[in-house]
Amino acid sequence: MKKIILLILSVILISAVIYLGFSFQKKEQRKELVQSQIQTIPDFAIPDLAGDLVNLKEIVANKPSLLVYFNSTCGICQLELNSIAKRIAEFDSYRLIFVTVQPSEEVADFIQELGISNRESVHFLIDSEMKVAGHFGIKGVPALFIYDPAGRLLGNYTGPVKVDLILEQLQNGEKL
Repeated sequence: MKKIILLILSVILISAVIYLGFSFQKKEQRKELVQSQIQTIPDFAIPDLAGDLVNLKEIVANKPSLLVYFNSTCGICQLELNSIAKRIAEFDSYRLIFVTVQPSEEVADFIQELGISNRESVHFLIDSEMKVAGHFGIKGVPALFIYDPAGRLLGNYTGPVKVDLILEQLQNGEKL
């Protein structure tokens, strides 16, 4: 009887190790896929605040760009976006793309408070189908992605990032 129990436990243990190994491998493959996907700005469209479809690649239009995935109820996102808004004039020669999964009516007041939505270089988009979140592998917010004029990734960050670092990468067009 002891041998049967030992054999069953051994089979369960080996099965668990194999399952964990495959799960880890699959997770690593997904991570590699996301890393390869974000190397260039994607060529797909998502709605803006008015519901009109906007193509991310067309927004970039050969300018250095910052894509920020945020949630208006996130305290860190509020701090990050307010920090950018305070220095918005320094971003005029770049494209700023702010993306959220929240419906436009939920973020309207927050965007209004920022006072930057009327600038030509600023775009607010709604990721209602989570295309951007899936493509970029968003795991936390704020998530920032900095691209050069050709749409190549210069840097990506999750959490608060100093505005000086963002501006430095946009200006220099080099990975830090």
